Amino acid sequence: MKQSSLQLVLVEDNSEFRDILASGLRHCGHTVRDVVNAGEMDAALQENPADILILDLGLPGEDGIDIARRVRRQYQKELGIVMVTARGKIEEKVKGLDTGADLYFVKPVDILELDAALRSLQRRIRSKQPARWHFNAVTSTLTSPNNRPARLTAQECILLRSLVRSPGRNVSRQEIFQALHQPDDQYGDKRLEALVSRLRRKLKSIDPDVELPIRARHNQGYAFLADVE
Repeated sequence: MKQSSLQLVLVEDNSEFRDILASGLRHCGHTVRDVVNAGEMDAALQENPADILILDLGLPGEDGIDIARRVRRQYQKELGIVMVTARGKIEEKVKGLDTGADLYFVKPVDILELDAALRSLQRRIRSKQPARWHFNAVTSTLTSPNNRPARLTAQECILLRSLVRSPGRNVSRQEIFQALHQPDDQYGDKRLEALVSRLRRKLKSIDPDVELPIRARHNQGYAFLADVE
């Protein structure tokens, strides 16, 4: 059985170790965005959410302890934090875990062991979270509850922006046509159905385990029937 890919952000300023770790995790099937400091990490997380943050402690500028403390406050338990560091003293490990890390590894780390630990951590995180979608109009992305981001066309983004303002509320065809700057003519329903159908297929190709929670309401319009952020 094929295991799912995780969305990982790796923060490591040692280029040699960063390349080895990123390459090994990609070989395990994960998507890895590797960065060197807190600023690049913040940009990566803002662009697309991640499942787990892999964090070195001895970083330039804001160090790993301060990053973990800040990230834990911001993301609560929805983002896993794994520290991978050369600091192996027990008091440092305790400090890292107290700060907010879920797991603590001392370099060098075995890639297969790390892979297994990351997957186990993500299963625990998902089991405690409600299914929640994320819509970002700035980056034109819709991210599934399994953290799989889909890039949206301009029309798809407009449609979703109309629907997710009030999840569960029916949005009339007229409202949608007005937002899309399209006429409500004899071909309007077919154009709208085709737009929703393409979006369903796109999400299914990226995350086969979910169904896009858009429901058509006969002669009324459409509604987004799920929690969304």
